[in-house]
This record gives sequence, structure tokens and C-alpha cells, in this order.
Amino acid sequence: MDTQKINIGVTYGLISGLVSVVFSVILYLGGVRLFVHPIAYLGYVLPITVAVLAGLKKRKTDGGFIDFAGGLKVAFTTFVIGTFISILFTYVLFNYIDVPFREALAQETAEKARQMMQNFGLGEADIEKATEQMMDSNNFSLSKQLLGGAFSCILWFMISVIIAAIIKKKKPEFTPPVQ
Repeated sequence: MDTQKINIGVTYGLISGLVSVVFSVILYLGGVRLFVHPIAYLGYVLPITVAVLAGLKKRKTDGGFIDFAGGLKVAFTTFVIGTFISILFTYVLFNYIDVPFREALAQETAEKARQMMQNFGLGEADIEKATEQMMDSNNFSLSKQLLGGAFSCILWFMISVIIAAIIKKKKPEFTPPVQ
């Protein structure tokens, strides 16, 4: 029975990773502006959808019932595998396949950050210092990607708890007699 939990989580984790990669490719093909556009936040909705589907699939394969722990395990496994597939793809894309795109993305991100800091009323010297630091660092290095993935897993765990609480369905303690 444990292998079913792992297999569903792994299977849907691979699906989540594939969906994330396809979504990233679409954003990439759309250019730098699309990559930083609010539509990119859809990248958070897609893995949540896949994790919910994984939990529902697990519940269906277990006869329509799933406890909180089972739902949590399947959802979180889905998130973790999907996250690290996405990290691997992003790392390879921005560090080996298209480094100029990474640099253009850093420029666009720095410009958006500059605009936001100006809206908050920060001084020009502080804005210059902050944007210079953004341009000098590679936010897509393996260490930064893995650190971001670790923080993402904390967020995904909290979302997994919510998913598990919603999809859980206990077996009845007693079955009513058939009449």
C-alpha cells in the first residue's frame, strides 16, 4: 500500500515537473517581458492543481477514502519532485542554453525593482546600489536555485497541509447493516 502512495506522488510529481517545464518554455518563448509579467504567477497555480489531482487520484485508488497523512504525503511528494525538475530545467536554460536571456531577465527585473523602489520613495543612491547588486549577481546559480527550491518546499508543505485537510475522507467506523 505504501508503494501506491509513493508511485502516485512520484508520477504526479513528474507530471508537475513536465507542466512547469512546458510553462517555462512558453514564458521563455514569449520573451523577457512575459517572463516577468503577472501571468508568470500562473506557474504557482499549475503545481497546486496537479497536487490536488494527485490527492484525488490517491483517494480514488484507495476506495474513495484517504486520511490526512496520506493526502499530505502524496501532495508534498508531488510538489517536491515537480519543484526540483523545474529548478534543474531553469538552471540549465539560464546557465548553459541562453545566458544572454538570463542577463536580459536580470536587467528587466532590476528595472522593475527600480520602479518599485522609486514608488516607495527611496533615495537615488540606495536605488542605484540595490540595482547594481541585482545586476552583479546570478540569481540562477545552482546554489541560489537550490536555496529557492528549499524555501519553495516550505511553502509547498503548507499548501500540502491545506490540500490534505480538504481532500481527506475517513472510512466510516461502522458500516450500516444491509436491509
